[in-house]
Amino acid sequence: MQETGIPQGPVDRLAYWLLRGLTLVCDALGVLLLAGILLLIVAAVVARDFIGLGMPWTEEVASLLAIYAVGIGSLSALVRGEHLLVDLFSHRMSRLALDLQYRLNALLSCGFFALAAWGAWIMSEMSANNRTVSLGISFSYLYYGIFIGFAGMTLIAAWQALRGRVAWLPGGGRDDEEPR
Repeated sequence: MQETGIPQGPVDRLAYWLLRGLTLVCDALGVLLLAGILLLIVAAVVARDFIGLGMPWTEEVASLLAIYAVGIGSLSALVRGEHLLVDLFSHRMSRLALDLQYRLNALLSCGFFALAAWGAWIMSEMSANNRTVSLGISFSYLYYGIFIGFAGMTLIAAWQALRGRVAWLPGGGRDDEEPR
């Protein structure tokens, strides 16, 4: 994370360290999960082509790891402000209008993320008895990765809606603003 200064307020300082820790953990887990996917794919190709041993379970594990990597990585991307954003006229808005737009966007995002997390939870309950072919694990574990991502993004978006723009988050504030 880029550092533009640690905020002065106690609540903002606590949020700064929590969000910084969250992004570091999510980034480390994401790298480990993607490295695991790469190793599984290479092992499956080597085992199939050179040893003549089929490893069909690697596809299921790689899919599971990819879902968790995306769910965990989405948390880090949301904190950093690296999700896709279309910014057509925000640079022309006043500070008050920009803050209202940011809070409204965070509130709408919070609602969408909560709905998606609820849907992932429902799907995990509905698919509890469905099992994968090779390993026989429940499909619920796939939906838990999606739930973790959306539930975490719901909490972050709720914080952003309540707190507003915070300049010390990369992408979260304008260059001419001082950290709160």
